[in-house]
Amino acid sequence: MEEIISQIYAQWRLAKEQARQECEIRALHNLAERYRQCDMFKGTERTVEELAEVFMSPQGLEFCMRYHFPNLATFRLFKGRGVEKYGIYIDAGTITLKNPERAILIGHTSATIYCDTLERHAVTLLHGAKASVNASKWAVVRVQAEQGCSVIKNTSGNAVII
Repeated sequence: MEEIISQIYAQWRLAKEQARQECEIRALHNLAERYRQCDMFKGTERTVEELAEVFMSPQGLEFCMRYHFPNLATFRLFKGRGVEKYGIYIDAGTITLKNPERAILIGHTSATIYCDTLERHAVTLLHGAKASVNASKWAVVRVQAEQGCSVIKNTSGNAVII
C-alpha cells in the first residue's frame, strides 16, 4: 500500500504544480499561492479509508475532476480493495444503485441509479463512466461529471437533479 500511496502522492504534486502554474498564467496569484501551500493530501495516509476520506471531500473531488487526478491506471490499483463500501465503483461494469448517499463512478462503470428518498444524493463520474440517474418523489440529486462521461437524467414527482 505504501508504494501505491507514494505513486499517488507524486502524481498529486505534479497536478498541484500544474494547477499553480495555470493560476499564475491567468494572473490569479492568490489562488496560485493557495495551491502551492495546499497540503490536503500529505502522502502519509496509510489506509484505503484515509485516502478515500481525502478523495471524497468536496475539495478533493473538485481537484480530481478539474485535473483528471489520479489517472485511471492508478484508480485501478484500488479495484478489489473494498472501495465499494465508500461508494466508489471502479471498472464495475453494469450496476444498479438504489438511494446511494454518494456514488463515485470511475472508468468502465455504467450505473442505473434510482433515488426516491427525501435525502441529498451525490453522483460523480470520472474517466469515462456512464450513468442513468432516475430521481422521483422528493429526492435531490447532485450530479457532477468530468468531460468524457455520460449522464442521462430523469425526474418525476417533485424530484430535482442539479
